[in-house]
Amino acid sequence: MSMDIIYSHTNNWYHADFARRLHADLPEPLRATTRLLNVVEWLDSEPSDHVVVVNWEEAVREPRLGPRVAELCARVAHTPRRTLLSAECVGTTWFELHFAEGIAWTDFIEVGWFGYPLPEPYCALPYHVLGTVATRAEQEQFRRLSVALEQLPAQGDHRPLPWAFVGMRTPERIAFARELVRWQPNGLLLLAEPGPARPGSGRLTGDGLERLLHQARLYIWRTQHSVPYFETFRVHDALRCGALPVKIDPSHADSFATVPCVFPSLDAMKEALATSGWAGLLAAMYAAALTRPALGDAFAAIVAGQPPANHVQPV
Repeated sequence: MSMDIIYSHTNNWYHADFARRLHADLPEPLRATTRLLNVVEWLDSEPSDHVVVVNWEEAVREPRLGPRVAELCARVAHTPRRTLLSAECVGTTWFELHFAEGIAWTDFIEVGWFGYPLPEPYCALPYHVLGTVATRAEQEQFRRLSVALEQLPAQGDHRPLPWAFVGMRTPERIAFARELVRWQPNGLLLLAEPGPARPGSGRLTGDGLERLLHQARLYIWRTQHSVPYFETFRVHDALRCGALPVKIDPSHADSFATVPCVFPSLDAMKEALATSGWAGLLAAMYAAALTRPALGDAFAAIVAGQPPANHVQPV
């Protein structure tokens, strides 16, 4: 059976890039029978029997769709198998928008390392957790970077920026930024207005983020969600560039006790750096990432109804 993976190509570079990486990492022969199309291209083609939509709440608001939104909704709704591939925090407004048009999804795949209890209206929806976002090539890169840590300063002093703090502006993040500056005054801070990562949004491009993270010792963010959530893409971005990913979550750090990079406070992070060292924590994070299956393999197993043995089940 053939399959289409569709996505918004201008609304959010982050998830467009994810769709491309997913398709490129699919194992043969699945990749040979799978098309990667933006939503406009898909409407201009003959659809397959299975459509996988990367972040529907963005795809349906693709600026280049124009008046064809209703056409997109109708076509997706009438496709025999309709898989929602969601990169939004369960329980938030963005997650709820996946269901605003009334699409009856046949199955739902959570993008990330951990699953989360679905809200009551969606409990009957077949639910799977991808468990990874790293491709096979990226996993090889992780292995090389992990080995190279043995030759680097234990506290990452070879990197000129002590930290990078990037995200959407919230009062809590502004207050936390003040803590960071008092601790290490020479980091890089970028807090943008809420919205998708599209041109003109004031948020970093993919190339800009990569250049920044190659210079930073720590890639830090502070939670903005009232529910537990693990920002797998942020972790992945940091690991690709050799930076240590750090999440500060005062309310839910205990939910991610198995992850080496989640702390309840800046003081807890500083204590871990003093005890284990920057290189030690980063090596532990690479080791944790490498216990996961590759992106394409994990996705292929889910769509075939055969999740791998180390597939992460919802918490």
